[in-house]
Amino acid sequence: MMKKWWIGLVSITVLVGAGLVFFLTREDQREAEGTRTVSADTELITEQESIEDVIQTTYEQRNYNLQDPYVIPNPYGIAPLTALFKFETAEPLQITVTVKGKDTASTISKTISGYETSHEIPVLGLYPDYENTVILEGESEDGNVVKKELTISTEPLPEDFLNTELVKADKENIENGLTFIIPSSMYAYAVDANADVRWYSTLYNSHILKRMDNNHLLFLTRKSDKYNQLVEMNMMGQVSNSYVVEVSNYEGWGIIHHDAVELPNGNLLATAHDTSQYIEDEMIEIDRETGELVDQLNMRNILPEDFYEEYDGPSAEDGDWFHQNAIWYDEAEDDILVSSRHQSLVMEMSYPEGNIDWILAAHEGWPEEYEQYLLEPIGEDFKFPGGPHAVMILPDQDNNEVTKDILLFDNNIAITRGNESVSEEYSRGVQYRINTEDMTVKEVWSYGKQRGESFYSSIVSDANYLSETGNRLITAGYTYSEEGNMRSIIVEVTEDDPAEVVYELKVTGFEEGSHRQIYRSERMPLYPEQVNFEL
Repeated sequence: MMKKWWIGLVSITVLVGAGLVFFLTREDQREAEGTRTVSADTELITEQESIEDVIQTTYEQRNYNLQDPYVIPNPYGIAPLTALFKFETAEPLQITVTVKGKDTASTISKTISGYETSHEIPVLGLYPDYENTVILEGESEDGNVVKKELTISTEPLPEDFLNTELVKADKENIENGLTFIIPSSMYAYAVDANADVRWYSTLYNSHILKRMDNNHLLFLTRKSDKYNQLVEMNMMGQVSNSYVVEVSNYEGWGIIHHDAVELPNGNLLATAHDTSQYIEDEMIEIDRETGELVDQLNMRNILPEDFYEEYDGPSAEDGDWFHQNAIWYDEAEDDILVSSRHQSLVMEMSYPEGNIDWILAAHEGWPEEYEQYLLEPIGEDFKFPGGPHAVMILPDQDNNEVTKDILLFDNNIAITRGNESVSEEYSRGVQYRINTEDMTVKEVWSYGKQRGESFYSSIVSDANYLSETGNRLITAGYTYSEEGNMRSIIVEVTEDDPAEVVYELKVTGFEEGSHRQIYRSERMPLYPEQVNFEL
């Protein structure tokens, strides 16, 4: 019952570095309604190779040094608030680059570790429509320091950019880093503690922006009119790998649709459509080194047949019976967690086998053979999640090896199952503690219910644990004001009970039906810990 399956003809082409590798796998294993392919995006990398050729040719025409560096604003054309400094020094220097903030707390500085004579220094965190002051500082191994102050001018944000309003900022109690705001469609961007934009990409984004183990970004964009292109790139927009997924019979707007994660073997596991009549119920694993499609796991082989054959909830006409919106890799168990909006469940299972460990969901409607997996709730005020999003595992919270704490966004909408008496009254970030021996679950923390309908988000949304402070970053991505205006609300709250808001943003400027609501938000430094940029 719980095994992998392969669908139709899968032809794969992937770009590795500057070369192409072709594969043909699992041919004709069942008759499909269409075909699915994974192929290379040669266009982006070819364009970037041409850009780098021009940069290098121009650079070689004269000598540049720290006092007179070669300055290339937005070198790859897709990260407008970045620049590149390229120069040589007579003796090895370690370089620190600083973008002055509008106040002391918003200054962004990074030391590029190592002493070199040839330097390619990424500049991140410029303000839009601003005369940015940037300081280059070189320190020799014997402690001598030389400095140069430069000015970099930037263009305004695009006219169709969203509006980000700062509601509250208790700067002494918020987590370090920028808030990366990830939409369902269009511009992904990052703001500082003052809500000033300090990074964005002109590559349209949908749902996926996360930092990988190699400090690159995993970023979902589109090749044509569909979000179907996963790119691996750095903060400058320099692309190192690209994968495009096509499904010949799919008419929607997102083929890779909600999430992708990096597995311990380096491969990418992504939610993607297959060629059947059903959507948003399958994951595919792509080998990043070879481009081979390694595995596929479909929820129709794991859950009861009547769940998809008899589903009559939202988007039933599209075959969207499961609506998987998250993947989380469980390092301790070597398993994965997934969340399903339309089945109102969170589930942990082995990968790639698909053997269920436990299911967090209301108990109604489950066949007898699944009852062994259902977690038993503890506590009178316990509520199962309704239409949940963004499940993640927290660091150990109680020094108990048999418990596991998870955090998720409970949209609180009863679709297939759930508490209809409170459905749609509020949404919340909620922490559950699961005892994997007793198969029980209890609530240990939540935030959002006290804000009522103003914090209710019927779709999208996110909840993250912030490791330095223990704060939680909660995104109610699709809310409405009393005047009926759509907005996204991002709050950072403490782990106290009741939680205290230490940072809040309101994002507006959406057009109805545009899929531009905020799907996720992440808090992370603009510069990764290790910076190893080179053309």
